[in-house]
Amino acid sequence: MKIHAIRRSAIAAALLVSGVLGPAGTPAQAATQITASLAITRSAELGLFDVRVLVKVPMNLYDANGYLNNGARIELRFYGEDPVSDDFLVGPITYVRSATGLSATEQGIRLSASWQEAPGSWLNEDDGLAEGVTDEIYVRARFVDGDGATIQARSNTVKGIF
Repeated sequence: MKIHAIRRSAIAAALLVSGVLGPAGTPAQAATQITASLAITRSAELGLFDVRVLVKVPMNLYDANGYLNNGARIELRFYGEDPVSDDFLVGPITYVRSATGLSATEQGIRLSASWQEAPGSWLNEDDGLAEGVTDEIYVRARFVDGDGATIQARSNTVKGIF
């Protein structure tokens, strides 16, 4: 009888340990890549523009939800591109889990942000009085996880007279 009791205790202990510790799983996928794109189009209203930014941080859905549930965020900063030093225009604009446009998808974390009828003055980074002078705008997207680790990407540059 004692041997059966010992076996049951050993089996119960093994089940308890495996239930508490669980089977070895796949570790969370670290966020190591980020892409950003920018589009600026003229609005129907004179002097106003529609601005769209798309940011992607590739990973699986489970990890994307984990990052967002644990405080990850995406920050956007807009710059005017110049030969010597780029002009800082706007930002940071911060998106967290509850923000419209930030989501976890099967492809990873995705931010789709847009501003309808943004004033041209917001995008005007060069003195547009001289003929042929254009503004060159880009956005820098920064992904910050809940522990403060960051990765960032620079978008394409959009040229125009804003």
